[in-house]
Amino acid sequence: MKKALIYILPVLAGVALLPIPLLRDLHFESAMLAGTIGCFWAGFIAVSSSSDRDIFSSLNILSRLYLASIPLFIYAWFSGCLTFDGIAFWILIPIPSVFLGTSIGRFIRKMNLPFPRLLLTFTLLFCAAAVLLIEFFTLPQVYFYNHVWGVWPGPIYDEAVVVSGSFLIFRFGTLLWISLLWVTPDWINSLRSKVTSGVILIFLAFFYLNLPETGITSPAHSIQKKLGGHFQTEHFEIYFDKDFYTQDEIRYWATRHEFHFQQIIDQLEIDWPKDRNIHSYLYAHAWHKKEITGAKFTSYVPIWLEQDHLHIAKQQLEGVLKHEMVHVISKQFGNQLFNGSWSIGLIEGLAESIAKDASPRSTLHQIVAADESLPNTEDMRSALSLSGFYGSAGSISYTTAGSFVEYLLHQYPVEDLKQAYRTANIEEAYSSSFEDLIKGWHKTLLSTELDSVDQQVSEFIFAQRSLFQKECPHAISKELRLWDEYNYLMASEDTLNAYILLDDLHAMNSENALIKAEWIRSKLSLGVPGSVMQNQHDKDSLLNINVLYADALYLSKGFEAASEYLNRFSEDISTSTAQNFRFTLVLREDSTQWNYLLDQRYSSELVSTDKFPKMNMPNQLLTLNRALDDKNFTLAVAYLRLLPREAIISEWFDILEKAIHQTAYLGEYALANDLIETLKSLDLRTRYIERLSEQSEWLSFLQNRNYIDP
Repeated sequence: MKKALIYILPVLAGVALLPIPLLRDLHFESAMLAGTIGCFWAGFIAVSSSSDRDIFSSLNILSRLYLASIPLFIYAWFSGCLTFDGIAFWILIPIPSVFLGTSIGRFIRKMNLPFPRLLLTFTLLFCAAAVLLIEFFTLPQVYFYNHVWGVWPGPIYDEAVVVSGSFLIFRFGTLLWISLLWVTPDWINSLRSKVTSGVILIFLAFFYLNLPETGITSPAHSIQKKLGGHFQTEHFEIYFDKDFYTQDEIRYWATRHEFHFQQIIDQLEIDWPKDRNIHSYLYAHAWHKKEITGAKFTSYVPIWLEQDHLHIAKQQLEGVLKHEMVHVISKQFGNQLFNGSWSIGLIEGLAESIAKDASPRSTLHQIVAADESLPNTEDMRSALSLSGFYGSAGSISYTTAGSFVEYLLHQYPVEDLKQAYRTANIEEAYSSSFEDLIKGWHKTLLSTELDSVDQQVSEFIFAQRSLFQKECPHAISKELRLWDEYNYLMASEDTLNAYILLDDLHAMNSENALIKAEWIRSKLSLGVPGSVMQNQHDKDSLLNINVLYADALYLSKGFEAASEYLNRFSEDISTSTAQNFRFTLVLREDSTQWNYLLDQRYSSELVSTDKFPKMNMPNQLLTLNRALDDKNFTLAVAYLRLLPREAIISEWFDILEKAIHQTAYLGEYALANDLIETLKSLDLRTRYIERLSEQSEWLSFLQNRNYIDP
C-alpha cells in the first residue's frame, strides 16, 4: 500500500490543481510551480543524503512531478487546451530546476559546509526571490527568467505565451551552473575537474556578459540602443525606433506628451519636481515591444523603478498615452515601497477616470449604470483588491474602478484621493464609511442619462471574460496565430508577405467573416476585383461582406451590375441599427458618388479641391478622413474650408474631432476653433462633449503653452 501511495499521491496533487484557474492548464504557470517544488525538494534530499545516488534521486523526484502532471495533461487533451509550448515549458522548467536543486545540495554536502539545510534554504531563496527582487527594482522589463522557477513571460493580458530563444539560452545557463556545482567538489584532487571547471567558468562569463544581447535582460541602456532614436522636451526624454518614426511624427508625439502631462498635473494638483524627466520608450509595434520588454499588447509603466518610464507601441499610442502617463505622475503620491497604491483598483481606476478611454461613445458612469445591476459594497471592495480586480476581465475592472474614482475626484478634494491612493485606506482618507461612499456613487449612477448605445457598449464590455475564467487561457489556434502574424507583417510594413499570408488564411477558413472582409479589401486595394467575385458564396449573409461584394462588382463589371446586387440588401441596410451602415447607400447613390468612394478607399486617390464640392456630405467626410490618415494635411485643410458647416451632424464626430486635433497642431487655430464651435451647437452625446472639451484644451495648450514648434 505504501508503494502504491508513492504513485497515487502525486496524481491526487495534480487533481487538486484542476479547480484552480491557470494552474490547471498544462502550461508555464503549473510548470513554474512544479519547478519550484522540485528544486527545493531535490536540494533537501541531496543535502541530507548519505550516499551518492543523486542522479537517481533527481529522476525519482521528476517522476513524481510528472505523475502530478498527468491530470493536467488529460484535462488539456480533452478540453482542447494542449499546446506544444505548454509541453515544452514542462520539459524546460522542472528538469533543469530539479537538477539545480540537487547540484546545490550535493555541493554543500560534498564540501562539508556548516548548517547545510539552513545554507541550502538561504541559497535557494536567494536564487528564487532575492534575484527576482533585484531585477524587478532595477530593470524596466516585465518578463523575468529564474534558475529556480523558470520564467515569468510578461503581463497576464498577453495570452499567447511561447518558448522564446532567449529562454532556451537562459536554460543553457542553468545547465552550466549545474555542471559547475557538480564538478567543483573534486576540483582539488582532479585535473579533469579543474579543466572542466575552467571551461564552464569561461562559458558562464560569456553568458553573463551578454545577457542584454541574448534578450535575457533588457536594461534601459540596452533598450535605448536598440531603438536608436532620441528626442528631448522640457519634461521628457523620448526614445523611439528610428526606423518606424519620422521626425515629424516624433515632434507631434512629443507635443502630445507635454499636453497630457500638463493636463494631469493640473487635475491632480501636483507641483512637479524640477529637473525630473520622464523616459518614454516608443516601440515600432507590439511585437517589437514584446521582444524587448516582455509585454506585447499591454502598454505599461514600471512605477517601481526610481526613474520614471513609459513603454508604448506605436499602434497603441493614441489610445493609451494619457492613461499610462497618469501612472507615471501618480508616483508622486504613491507608497514608499513601489511608488503605487496597495489597491490595484485605485491604480487603474485613477488612470481610467482621468483618461476616460473605456469607450469613444459612452462615459464611464453610463457604462456602469447601463449594466443590469450596480456593484454593491462587497463587489467594490473586491474590485479594488488584487484578486478581485484580475478576477474579472480587464475591461470590466478598469471601467468599474474608473467610474468610482471619477466620482471621488468630482465630489471630494483631490488630496483625499491622494491619501487613499497611498494608503489604500479609503474610509480613513475620506472620513466616511465605504458603504456611504458607494451609496453616493450609486446616486450619481442612477441619475445618469442612458440610451440604447450605452446599453450596447455596456453589454459588450461586461460580457468580456478574464484570463482566469477562460477554459484554455493559452491555447491559441493556428488560425489566430496566422492572423497575429498577418497583423505583425502589416505593422512591420511588409504588405507583400502580409497579403500572401492573408491568402493562406482565407484558403484555410473562407467562412471567417473577419478574415474574409480583410481578404476582400486587400484584393480590391490590389486592383484584382475579379478574384473576389470568383470566391463569392451564396451563403454569405453578412451585410458588410455583401457590401464589399458590391464594391468588387462595381470595379469589375460597372455601376449597373453593382447597383442591382446592392439593391437586394437595401432594405436590410436601411433598417440596420449598426452605425456603420447608416450611410452605405448614400455613399453609393449614383455612379459618380460610388466612384469617389472607391477611389479614396481602395486606390488612395484624393480628389482635387474643385471636385470636392461635387461630392455628397458622407463622401466629403470620408475623403477628409483619408487625407488626414495619409497625412496629406495641405489637402485636408483645403477640404475643411470647403466643408458646408450647416450640413454637419453628430454622426461624423470622430472624423471632425480628428480634423480639429490636426488643424490645431498645424497652427490653423481659427479653423480648429470654428469646427469646435460648430460641433458645440449640435446635440452631442455626453461622451462626445467630454472629447470635444479635450480638443478645446488641446487648442488652448498649443496657443498658450507651445513647448514644441510644429
